[in-house]
Amino acid sequence: NHSCDANVGIRDNESGAYDFFAIREIEFGEELLWDYEASEYEVSAFETCLCGSSNCRKVLGGFKMSGETIRDLYGEYYANYLKD
Repeated sequence: NHSCDANVGIRDNESGAYDFFAIREIEFGEELLWDYEASEYEVSAFETCLCGSSNCRKVLGGFKMSGETIRDLYGEYYANYLKD
C-alpha cells in the first residue's frame, strides 16, 4: 500500500518490473509501504492521500507534482523513467 513515509523503495529490474528494497528497518509483521509518487508521473485514480503518516502530503499528484520531494526522500529508489 501507499504511504508518504514508505519503508520500501523501488528499482527497475531487467524484466521491466520493479524490485522493492527496504529503505529503513522493517519490524516483523509491519506492512510493506511504498510511495506511489515514486513510480507514477501522474496519479489520476485518486488525489487525496489518507495514509495518516506524520509526513503525509495530503495530495497525490504524482512525480510531476512532487518530484523534488521524491528524489530527496528516496535517492536512487524510484522509477528510472522518472529520472530523465
